[in-house]
Amino acid sequence: MSLFLKTYCQIKEGEVHINGELFCQHMDEDPFLRSIYKHIGLTYPKFFKMDALSQLGFLGAEMTIMRSEMEQYADDEVAVIYSNRSSSLQTDQQYYQSLKSGIASPSLFVYTLPNIVVGEICIRHKLFGENNFLITERFDAKQLIDQCEALFQDEAAKAVLIAWTEVNGEEHDGFFAFVTASGMNEVTPESLTDLYLGR
Repeated sequence: MSLFLKTYCQIKEGEVHINGELFCQHMDEDPFLRSIYKHIGLTYPKFFKMDALSQLGFLGAEMTIMRSEMEQYADDEVAVIYSNRSSSLQTDQQYYQSLKSGIASPSLFVYTLPNIVVGEICIRHKLFGENNFLITERFDAKQLIDQCEALFQDEAAKAVLIAWTEVNGEEHDGFFAFVTASGMNEVTPESLTDLYLGR
């Protein structure tokens, strides 16, 4: 089965690239993710309550979706499949520290599941399609493509927002792609891996 790439976005090493071209870079005193939020002109106050993993995943989705022509699909025809290596480890550690202080943080507890970011995206864009969050040792383009193929074959979706979202302190590794069942730019696990690696 052929799959097609509509658009993609990468957030890494203080830069944002969309479809291979530099979109913005970290140049002010704000933390990197907040500087992206400002740059794209979002007005979504809930963003500031999110943990870093959700902020990364949310911003990548925003920049990918705005170029995806997603409006041509019904709200239950778009699936969201995210993945990473460390799950919600960074927030888990912060939550554990809050427990040690004797005051558990409810705002951190909410984000001790990695799939919360998928929920945030679906709420924001009113998506009712299939969704999932996968934990893999490394970026696994084949697994993501396999997930898309299964959804398309079962007619459970006509488009999928796929992503890799890894956060370690101030290091961000985000890759986002909008994949469809029809189009012009065919995508394979190999070509998707090349895009992720910046080849």
